[in-house]
Parts: sequence; structure tokens; C-alpha cells
Amino acid sequence: MSPDLTHAFALAAGEDAAARVFAYAVEGINSVAPSLLTTASVYDLARMRSRRVYTEDAAAYPTGNFKLIERNSYYERVIEGRQPFSSTTIEEIAEVFFDWEKIRALGFESNMNLPAVADGEVIGTVNLLNRAGHFTPALVAAAMEWQPVATLAFLLLHRLGAESATFHPAGETPAMAGGVEG
Repeated sequence: MSPDLTHAFALAAGEDAAARVFAYAVEGINSVAPSLLTTASVYDLARMRSRRVYTEDAAAYPTGNFKLIERNSYYERVIEGRQPFSSTTIEEIAEVFFDWEKIRALGFESNMNLPAVADGEVIGTVNLLNRAGHFTPALVAAAMEWQPVATLAFLLLHRLGAESATFHPAGETPAMAGGVEG
């Protein structure tokens, strides 16, 4: 499946635009780089934190939690470099994510973070998890074709207010957690 920007912009013109465009982006990304657990985050770089705005597993990764951002290879690659981050082993994940043990306990050992970039800045990421060895460079490259659709979704979400909005359709938002992780 390839991105259809005409379709994405038609979704953007309707109700629940951010949620509908994001759902289309996730469907497309999963068609070329399947994920067993997807979340999404927005960034507050002034406070060095991110907030989860979408989850497929509200028990493990609820929306609303702030997560402190560390200056590490993930930060350099995704935030500063505006490039995707991926790993194929739990050891690589452990180098950059404080919650690597939770990731492993859920049965995942490979990840990909696809950045949404607008005006030269990362405004969000689509975060994907799968089994060990999964997110190869070829899958990451295929998923990156969906970056413009993901960026459109994050721009729409920011219009709603990135401090509190989520990509879940109206009336379907999982219970939000409070506090800061990490």
C-alpha cells in the first residue's frame, strides 16, 4: 500500500480529522512494516519531555503520561537528526529506552520510531514494536514513505492542542494517566 495524499487531505477536511488521518497513516505503515504494538507521542522539547497521544495497549502504555527525554543516540538521531530510529534487538532498545524491561516483558525486542517533521522540527513520532529482528532497514525505508501522512496527522493534532488532545476518535479515548514516567 502506498500513501495517497489526496485521500489523506480528504480525511483532513472532515470531522475527527486528526484521528482519521492518523488511522490512515497507521494502516499504511502497518501494510509495509507491521507492528504488534503502536503508540504515538508529541514532544515538548522546551521541557525535555514527550506525551503519549495514541496507544493500542492502554494498560501498558496509557495516553497522557509524560516521559522524560534523555539526550542519547535516540535524541541525536530522531530529535536532532529528524531521522527514524530502529533496532532489531532488546540490547539496542535498552541502550536508549528506560522502559526496555517492560518492552521485553510484553514480548517485543525490535522497534521503530518514525518522526513527523514540520518546519524543520520533530513534532511527534509514531512508535512501533515487534518481535526481535523485525524492523530491518528495508522495512524502515518502506514505512518512511508514510511520513508525510503522519506529519499531517500530527499537525492536525497540534491544532487541537497537543497538551491534551489524542489521536483516539471522539468518545474512544482510553483513560489517561497522570504524572511523569522515568
